[in-house]
Amino acid sequence: MKFSFELETDKTVEEIWAFYEDVNKWFAWEDDLEDISLNGAFQTGTTGEMKLAGQPAMAFTLVSVIKNKEFIDKTEIPEVGTLYFSHVLEEIDNKTVIRHSVSFVPLDRAATVEDLGFVSQVFADVPKSIFSLVKVTNE
Repeated sequence: MKFSFELETDKTVEEIWAFYEDVNKWFAWEDDLEDISLNGAFQTGTTGEMKLAGQPAMAFTLVSVIKNKEFIDKTEIPEVGTLYFSHVLEEIDNKTVIRHSVSFVPLDRAATVEDLGFVSQVFADVPKSIFSLVKVTNE
């Protein structure tokens, strides 16, 4: 199950990427982020932890990092499944398309309508965060 949102901007992939690879800059575009740490460089395989408002701290792993192109992080939810957060930058006709996606893979079962409600709630802030990301690159 996957939800995606994309937005086109005049900003370059490098300008946007600067707000991805420095997790301290995530506070500028993730409104509900209370805390974040990374246990190493912003590269594939690095782990970290983030705390969102109203949620417990969650461990995550950067499962793919391709500079100026994409990063995907994975959060495992014990006895429930795995969430993947994908952040993709694509250059098209001198514009940058920013695409963020949330995917959910249930543990040992098929997806259900209850999963739909859960994933849509997780995804709810994604469009706003992309608009915020574009805005902070203008400041």
